[in-house]
Amino acid sequence: MSEQIIGYDCCNQEIIPIENRRLIIKTNAHQNTDGSLWGWVEGCTKNICWSNSNTRFNESTARKLIYEWNKKIQEAEE
Repeated sequence: MSEQIIGYDCCNQEIIPIENRRLIIKTNAHQNTDGSLWGWVEGCTKNICWSNSNTRFNESTARKLIYEWNKKIQEAEE
């Protein structure tokens, strides 16, 4: 697999996974000021954040993107 943009985070930053590396979702211990959760995705070339106060790239969207990417990595390994 070559470097590719697989989406955009809550700040509209390109999500580019490190080649052949699985992605992992993390949740920050501290909430946003509105009480919503936020976190990041490990395994990318940039600092990628998700936020539940964001409708475009929230935890659910991040988990779906990570699932699809990790599935693709697993299929390539088989």
